Amino acid sequence: MESSSVARVRLDLNESDFLADLFALEKNDKVQALKQFEKISKLNWTQVYQDPGLKWEKIEPVPPALARHLTKDKQLSLYSIRLTQAKRAVVTRDGDFMRFLVSPPDDDSTYV
Repeated sequence: MESSSVARVRLDLNESDFLADLFALEKNDKVQALKQFEKISKLNWTQVYQDPGLKWEKIEPVPPALARHLTKDKQLSLYSIRLTQAKRAVVTRDGDFMRFLVSPPDDDSTYV
């Protein structure tokens, strides 16, 4: 059994808010996002944390607009990663899963 830091990242793209944001992207941004998903799926968690292109950043404090994405039964943290050259996504780590929650319209709204 692999340790959690070397286990390959599993993607969860099923959050309805994230899917709506993804479907609203322009064609070129959708292609970039798909390439990013492919890249992430080939990485382990240590590589995700260290990858300069992903820019994994903890969101602290959690803005009220994002707080609803945290479940009461879990003490999960929210993180921001680079989805495309111009967009970030808000994600959480749940075991080996990277759960994509939302992709705010601009970088500033990720943190406020």
